[in-house]
Amino acid sequence: MTDTIAAIATPLGAGGLGVLRLSGPLAVSIADGVFRTKTPLSQPPPRGARLGELHEDGVVLDQALALVFRAPRSYTGEDVVEFSCHGGPAVLRGILDLLLRRGARAAGPGEFTQRAFLNGKMDLSQAEAVAALIGARSAAQGRLALNHLRGGLARETRPWREKLLALLAALEANLDFAEEEVPDLPRQRLRETVAEIGAALAAFLAAARDTRAWREGWRVALAGRPNVGKSSLFNALLKADRAIVTPLPGTTRDTLDEAVVWDGLPVVLTDTAGLRRAENPVERAGLERARRAAETADAVLWVVDAAAEPAAEDRAAFRPPTEGTGILVLNKCDRPVPENAESLWRAFLGAPAIPAVRVSAVTGAGLADLRRAVTDGATGGRDPHESAAALNARQTQLLRDAEAALGRAAADPGPDEAVALDLREALARLNEITGDGAPDEVIHAVFSNFCIGK
Repeated sequence: MTDTIAAIATPLGAGGLGVLRLSGPLAVSIADGVFRTKTPLSQPPPRGARLGELHEDGVVLDQALALVFRAPRSYTGEDVVEFSCHGGPAVLRGILDLLLRRGARAAGPGEFTQRAFLNGKMDLSQAEAVAALIGARSAAQGRLALNHLRGGLARETRPWREKLLALLAALEANLDFAEEEVPDLPRQRLRETVAEIGAALAAFLAAARDTRAWREGWRVALAGRPNVGKSSLFNALLKADRAIVTPLPGTTRDTLDEAVVWDGLPVVLTDTAGLRRAENPVERAGLERARRAAETADAVLWVVDAAAEPAAEDRAAFRPPTEGTGILVLNKCDRPVPENAESLWRAFLGAPAIPAVRVSAVTGAGLADLRRAVTDGATGGRDPHESAAALNARQTQLLRDAEAALGRAAADPGPDEAVALDLREALARLNEITGDGAPDEVIHAVFSNFCIGK
């Protein structure tokens, strides 16, 4: 990496401050050429903030603070200069254009973090954690990402990699020095060690499933027949008038999404059209979207009018949920409701095990219980704390591949060469989690998902 890159590191838009970042061998000299201060940035001491003016040919563009980080003690491992300027978009773009004219190249998505990875400042799982931390929508997501950024995933997998290396060393010694007096590795001991690693890996993957909702968020759809109060409940849960509500059945014709955070869990709440027989093409399109929203949601709130008699339309709209994915919502409980409403509706819908919550979208009664039921269903009531098991899709697949390879090694009755091949496969997949041996296209795909400037 012989070129120097530059980018705006803060989101574009009017703000009090904006940050521009330079990284590379010419970072300090380019910055010195456009920044007027008492002491040139190339002169010590580094790391101190210096107040000065950014200018071009004597014309002042902005007053700014400059920070210099000398290689290798910087984020990227290269010389880095950061300018803290006023946050106007025109100001920031003007300064960036100046830096590019003075010899820097516009940075690509995630290129600063990619350079940090290539220069050994972080591993690939830590780099992915940077993107996750930037995109965190809740404090829980932030804590999980921060744990990976601090090396949590690498620490978790290190003992497995070390044990596999020891097994491979013993196996390959047998293969390379078969005619010499090298102690054989008993197959039973090998199977026990492989099974031990496999069990730990399986438990870790199970824990990762438990943290999926915290990491990725939870999609929740409201469904049911028309006029049971889905849109009123949607608004009540959001504490805002987002959906149009009228006494007329079928007012909602399309899906409506809103993002909220409940007890630290990011939730996307979807209001849907009442499920019924469509009368025209517009209604049919809305009903198709409603069904698709219910089918693809992580959980469905099946809303019924608890103050009314169960109707055939309720049963026609209802779809029995799999375990943990549905909640029966007995709405309109500000009106007289039978004492046995829960059991009555469960029996009528043919869903004896579905959890039920009484609410009133009008008074707000029961809404806290409903939110708690959603979050407990998503997380099993477990707090993620700083779990290292918050895995993205790439990391999950690599661990599954490693688990499969270990399973083959434990069951393989064949020669040591075949067992060693499976162990090498498992080790390679574990190493790839932190980027060791990861193909170039995988590394490119990871950093292409970043924003520019990070």
